[in-house]
Amino acid sequence: MANDKDRVWGCFIGGAIGDALGYPIEFMQEDEIDATFGPHGIQTLEQAADLLHEQQAIFSDDTQMTLFTAAGLIYGAEQHGTPEASDVWLAYREWFATQGNSTYLDDPAHPKLWLTSMDAMRHRRAPGNTCLYAIQGGVGGTILEPVNNSKGCGGVMRAAPVGIVAHCMRTREQFRNSHRYQWATGMAAESAALTHGHPMGWLPAAVLAQIVARSCACEDGDSLAFLIEHSVRSVAAQYTSFAEAQVLVDMVMRAMELSRQSHATPEIDRAHIHELGEGWVGEEALCIAIYAALSYVDDFASAIRCAVNHWGDSDSTGAICGNILGAYLGFESVRQGFTLLKLEHIDLLLKVADDMIVLGDIA
Repeated sequence: MANDKDRVWGCFIGGAIGDALGYPIEFMQEDEIDATFGPHGIQTLEQAADLLHEQQAIFSDDTQMTLFTAAGLIYGAEQHGTPEASDVWLAYREWFATQGNSTYLDDPAHPKLWLTSMDAMRHRRAPGNTCLYAIQGGVGGTILEPVNNSKGCGGVMRAAPVGIVAHCMRTREQFRNSHRYQWATGMAAESAALTHGHPMGWLPAAVLAQIVARSCACEDGDSLAFLIEHSVRSVAAQYTSFAEAQVLVDMVMRAMELSRQSHATPEIDRAHIHELGEGWVGEEALCIAIYAALSYVDDFASAIRCAVNHWGDSDSTGAICGNILGAYLGFESVRQGFTLLKLEHIDLLLKVADDMIVLGDIA
């Protein structure tokens, strides 16, 4: 059975791999993908690197913001014990400063996060306009006072570290038993609502965080399907005042039902994914990722390929699928599926993952 380190590494690296495999084809039509890579679509990180004329496969803003989410949570835990949404907002402000507008860093009190100073983070990787505009506004939104009405997938694609931190901090009194899942739900929802105001912008983030936290803690014999269903129903119960919560339950259940049907060919998988959507909005991105993860629950590489080879938001659906299945299967399954030396900044990714693991030892 995978241990804490295996699952955290698997979640973090798995998400970056899914992101990097999907990033070069994010805006390609399916006939273009097939013409370039063959009927099974893009398969390897080497192909992803070659398509962008890079030495290694590069990840998008999805993984950048995931790294900054983790950094903000770590900062909050170190400063005052329990991370808060304001810590994540600090991290997003500093991420924004790496995207070409460094005005925020002119304040001598910043940066506060070591990640901000890393050259590896100072690249624009097609950041979403919703995130940019919301952060540029200077005041993050909340669930009750939304900053906009966006339900884009920019909230869910960065939420996995919340689930990891909830798991790693489980020995603390306020994180024991079911409390950590309730915390993960609230923190992920609030963190996504900083930039995405529609309930479908932050509810999927809460579900992903719960899935990750439960997957990191799962025992042999726990099915991923059970963990996913339990997570989405738990989130819906926590936000019963929002009608969208039950809609999301229904959508996730449909994705789970489709995953139990035949998926022997890329054509069938694509037909199922088309029924679920394209992934540009939060609920669709989550459901496509869930479909791919459950369809190939014992085969990390096949799941990621399924998650990215469609005409939608391939890097986000790949990243979310990688987060889920990486946490469930562990790092060894991720390592067996892809050549990790072809993924950029692997050392940086592992350092941030290790920093989250260490939170379990912070008094």
